Amino acid sequence: MKAAPAAQPYLEALAAHHPFSEMSSSELGALLSNALVTYHPAGETLIEAGKIAAECWIVLQGRVRGERPADVAVGALELTAGEMFPIGALMTERAVVSRFFCETEIFALRIPADDFRRGAQKSSVLADFCARRLTFLLERSRKALQESYAVEGGREQQLPRTLQSLIRRAAVSTRAGQSIRDSLALMQQHAVGSLVIVDDAQHPIGIVTERDIVPRVVLAGRSPDDAIATIATKPVATLPMHASSVDAALLMAERGFRHVVVVDQIGALAGIVSERDLFALQRHTLTGVSGAINRSNSIAQLAVCATDARQLARNLIAQGVEALTMTRFVSRLNDQLVRRVIDLIAPTHGVSAGEVCWIALGSEGRHEQTISTDQDNALILAPGVSQLRALDLAKEVNAALDQCGFPLCKGKIMASNPALVLSVEDWCARFAEWIERGDPESLLQANIFFDLRALWGDVSMAHTLQAQVLRQASENQRFLKQLSDNVLSVEPPLNWLGNLSATAEIKGRQVIDLKRFGVRPFVDAARVLALAHSVSATNTIERLQAVAALGKVQPNELSEWKDAFGFLQSVRLRAQERAEFPDLPNAVAIDSLSPMDARILKECFRQARKLQQRVAADYP
Repeated sequence: MKAAPAAQPYLEALAAHHPFSEMSSSELGALLSNALVTYHPAGETLIEAGKIAAECWIVLQGRVRGERPADVAVGALELTAGEMFPIGALMTERAVVSRFFCETEIFALRIPADDFRRGAQKSSVLADFCARRLTFLLERSRKALQESYAVEGGREQQLPRTLQSLIRRAAVSTRAGQSIRDSLALMQQHAVGSLVIVDDAQHPIGIVTERDIVPRVVLAGRSPDDAIATIATKPVATLPMHASSVDAALLMAERGFRHVVVVDQIGALAGIVSERDLFALQRHTLTGVSGAINRSNSIAQLAVCATDARQLARNLIAQGVEALTMTRFVSRLNDQLVRRVIDLIAPTHGVSAGEVCWIALGSEGRHEQTISTDQDNALILAPGVSQLRALDLAKEVNAALDQCGFPLCKGKIMASNPALVLSVEDWCARFAEWIERGDPESLLQANIFFDLRALWGDVSMAHTLQAQVLRQASENQRFLKQLSDNVLSVEPPLNWLGNLSATAEIKGRQVIDLKRFGVRPFVDAARVLALAHSVSATNTIERLQAVAALGKVQPNELSEWKDAFGFLQSVRLRAQERAEFPDLPNAVAIDSLSPMDARILKECFRQARKLQQRVAADYP
């Protein structure tokens, strides 16, 4: 080891990396006041596992590798220029769990432990990074994405955090007995497009908007002297002030609203948030697309709505909207579209909602659909319903969805396949066969069909089926072991050095398939954990949250896995939006990643390994 006492010359080098790039010069100066710059040859051990951390190491040049003992291996950690270690052990003053050594010769900046902890106390940026490293980097990555779209002219305002922050003026309210005439005058006086009806305790009991006047008053021939309550929408849907703008947007999408009534902690009227408050999109709005779907009377019209929905998704990506929210937006609109397609087609085949249940499978069943997605669906039949009649319906629905931009499934996982149009009893027998056999084909089917979710028809049949197969799966330890082995069959794309490793080559460029090698390990692992603990949720993060609520997963693990899964979905959505590799829409070229995104992606793949090994530990 060779040491140089002056660390100040390295301030400029550090300023190119987070979190140092956001720290003030005085904060950096204080942090480095006693730091040393040292040289170490390849192979030298820098910190032994089990030792108390005495200093913070920052890599200036070269590569450092961190490896845990084999009995707790979670994948190697590779550190390059600008990265620090061992932060967790340093901040909690505990023993280091990994051995850190030089993969190549390195230059390192070494900060005494006390200086580093004092620096974190004085710098909120450094403290934030130490407390939540992956989340910290994800926020910076999202900000960089927004800025890149701003340069291209596509940046929009990002969703705020709470509804309370969106309330711009007091809501105008009235009582149920006030006349329509006086109520409209009140709306005109205050220049508002909505009027909330409240009771004596100021609790909202109804709402009237400008859009209600023509159909409910003029066309209905009502007298202006009638009570306003006679034309109000009741009961009124409300959200608390602390609810997120995401909650409001989802409610608007589901119900076709343009306004959400906000209440305080005792349920009293606090204000109104409009769609305009939530989004400033150039052409398409969430409730606009949702409303157009509900009003469509032909498949051709729905095809236009589907195109608008995909454009909305691209606009939201440009906003930097968080990926897990994005996929829920996409899935909710797709759900609506599927239901409307069936509403239009079912009567022509004499099929009623009480006779069948249309179920979504795969990513649609998990609320994780992206811009590029095909069809995965099936049908449950009520007793005595003709399979042939149901198949005629399914074939036309599948064809209509294909017309709307949802390609037919190449594997024929569609309701038009006679093998996927069964009664509850026959479906239970089919699942029991998969669980009992446990061969590769059965495991593949299980991975698709265990994510089932009811979309149209008699949902009780889907609930009955799901409850039955959950019980069967959770009680069969051999099947769960086979599923857990299947989880480990896909390795996250990191080479032995801990660097990103290509999974394919397209036109001479090294690419990674983010769906198969990034998202799938999280999806498969969450499914196994959910089945093992009889969790009925189908969404990947909701499954992990439910398992954590049972005490089977630690809160810090849940946070890291959620962040990693969200980032992988985000990069995947951006790849689909840019459509650089049409034959592999989920592929991202390694050379197209920014240094920050490459750094985060490596951490995400390490988190995937940790989750896989968490599952493997349950089924050794």
